[in-house]
Amino acid sequence: MSDPISLSYQWDLRPQIPLRPEWFRAWPNGATMAVQILILNEWESVPRHRKRPMAVDLQNRHDHQNKFDFLALGVREYGARHGIWRLLDVLDKQGVKATIPTNGLTAELFPATVRASRDRGHEVAAHQWDMAVFPPMFTSREEEQSSLARTVAAIENVIGSKVRGYLSPGPRPTRFTLDLLMESGFLWTSDYVDSDFPYVISRNDKRIVAISYATPGYTDGDLSSRGIIQGLAEIKYAFDATFEESKRHPMKFCYAIHPHVSGTVGMSRLLDDFLAHVRSRGEIWFPTCGEIAEFWSAGVDQ
Repeated sequence: MSDPISLSYQWDLRPQIPLRPEWFRAWPNGATMAVQILILNEWESVPRHRKRPMAVDLQNRHDHQNKFDFLALGVREYGARHGIWRLLDVLDKQGVKATIPTNGLTAELFPATVRASRDRGHEVAAHQWDMAVFPPMFTSREEEQSSLARTVAAIENVIGSKVRGYLSPGPRPTRFTLDLLMESGFLWTSDYVDSDFPYVISRNDKRIVAISYATPGYTDGDLSSRGIIQGLAEIKYAFDATFEESKRHPMKFCYAIHPHVSGTVGMSRLLDDFLAHVRSRGEIWFPTCGEIAEFWSAGVDQ
């Protein structure tokens, strides 16, 4: 396909009929179910009114003074000051390791949250520089590359080790993102939502493992609007359905959350109760994205 939409979507790089590989009969240690927890440790330098809990279009006000949105900024700041710590405590309690895609600006402004994520055994991944700029807003490949490099440098400066994974804000990559990740040596990306199980993308003698973001699964944005009780019932129901399918072939389930949403007292309780429910099902693998990518790469190389 050569039309602009197909070129941007990179249709030819991803399997259109994702057949399960013959070798993929179980996850490590014979588990048939893998559950991922992603915590998106974000910061938004210029909060967008569409994401505010009480939206007011400040951009169209005639008075240009005092229009900085302190409400939206405060919501994000709550996540950095309180929410992330509450979520890390829940994961400690449940003995679960998460993947934590992190903005470079978060690493610069709140390095203690990134350091604690590393120290508690979680995988810290790159999540571009700032939630105020989604990749399609970049004006060139060079601008996106510069932002990615700046992000990686800020995170690695805090954690002291190489960043191996990436998730675009949105997730909305550009037609340049995949090549930039491969050129930079990333092991995995979660920019796609098109498969129940991982797959490898090969290009220019390089490859990367694609691990679908919240597919199958949920984000806390999906659940918070339902209310905590209904949201918990809904994610349990969806997990149970996926678990039943895993009896036929291996499956994964992802719950992607944000400190400013799931780090509140009630929503963190939802996470705690959900993980307890999952653990009650028996042998479940709780991998980071890096662990999934390593497992998948080894399987492909068999």
